[in-house]
Amino acid sequence: MILAINISADSRASPARLIMPHLRALHWLAGSLAALAVGCLPETSRPAADEMRLISTAPHLTECVCAVGAGDLLAGRTDSCDYPPEIAGSVPVTGRFGAPWIEPLLAANPTHVLETVLADPAVTARLTALGITVTHVPCTRLSEIPDALRQIGVLTGHQQKGMNLAADIERGLAAARRQKLARPARRALLLFAPDMPITAGRRAFVSELMELAGAMNISADTEPEYYHISLESIIRHDPDLILCLFEHESRDPHTLFNSRPGWKTLRAVRAKRVYALADLNTVSRPGPRVLQGLAQFQQILALDAREPFAP
Repeated sequence: MILAINISADSRASPARLIMPHLRALHWLAGSLAALAVGCLPETSRPAADEMRLISTAPHLTECVCAVGAGDLLAGRTDSCDYPPEIAGSVPVTGRFGAPWIEPLLAANPTHVLETVLADPAVTARLTALGITVTHVPCTRLSEIPDALRQIGVLTGHQQKGMNLAADIERGLAAARRQKLARPARRALLLFAPDMPITAGRRAFVSELMELAGAMNISADTEPEYYHISLESIIRHDPDLILCLFEHESRDPHTLFNSRPGWKTLRAVRAKRVYALADLNTVSRPGPRVLQGLAQFQQILALDAREPFAP
């Protein structure tokens, strides 16, 4: 997923500071302090040659490992790995997203570390010097998910399960592409925070998923994956619907905007075409639950299609 949050022309505050409280599943900007201490760490004893012990450095990688049937090989996870639920009680936390904590990681006595986009080269070099295999798993885009499952399946000795799951996902994505061609696209705003608007550009995984479901991202021509968009820009684009990817207490997300200056002029707000997604993780993690995330978008777009457009 990439996921550096970049500053666009619409930015008025630090997007990294703004997005983190609102986007639990995306911890792409988690800072890595581990490299500061790696030079003075002791060597550790190695597991038996036939005993694989995996450290996952991202929630979507943890989900992939478990999905292919290798969850019992996990020896460490990030503090944001929360699915499947049982891993929280059985697998110790050994770091943040993309930023392992070296001492807890070594205490877990791993044989392999699954690396993501935020890997610190200094940490990778130290782990390699200790005889720990660091495996990079490309899995930030929609098209990379099946191959990531195959790669992890082969690595963990669950090749058939990985292949089967990858094939199921490829069939589901292909079916969605065929369905998309038969539907008129609606222009949508992806919104990650209601007070300081943060949205996704065309390269973000969640944007890919929404567009596959049949909506058009109003920021489809924007390169940064996640960035702060101004209200003026939103009003200028005047989206047909708003998709909220943040936690809120109101049952009706429309109520967050209908009395706010500027927002209430939007056609999506006037027509009450403001929707919340129930499970944010399935639409923000490029992993084995991608078809569930796709289904969430499809259900919302099907519901929206039954509503009349605002004049």
